[in-house]
Amino acid sequence: MADIHYATPSRKRIFEFLKESNDKAVTAADVAEYLAGQNYSVNITTIYRYLDKLAKEGTIMKYVAEKGSQSAYQYVEPGRHCEKHLHLKCVRCGRIIHLDCHFMDEISNHILQDHNFMLQCRNSVLYGLCQECREKDNSNSVL
Repeated sequence: MADIHYATPSRKRIFEFLKESNDKAVTAADVAEYLAGQNYSVNITTIYRYLDKLAKEGTIMKYVAEKGSQSAYQYVEPGRHCEKHLHLKCVRCGRIIHLDCHFMDEISNHILQDHNFMLQCRNSVLYGLCQECREKDNSNSVL
């Protein structure tokens, strides 16, 4: 868990933003934009450094970006056990859905038994469209 007792004012604001945005992944640029909107200037390097610290502690998840894209981060509620399940990310709105159901055990067992491969769920993401974005499109087409 993040060391809030040693948090500077900028770290407190960053942490608050991450907690408020816990239903989606945000980038360092999103954090910087939020802070600027609060009339609070923080160097982007400071933001990245703190996000990486929180990711190492397990307070947030870091989703590594494809080449040319920014990494994204999401606050992890205590006890959520994100290292044990996959995550679904909407490519349109950025919403993150935790796939923390019993089906994960079946998937993991199948992959291990049939493919001799142990799945690492931490930071693993499947991309697609959430229900709300599909409904906005009035389409159920595949990307």
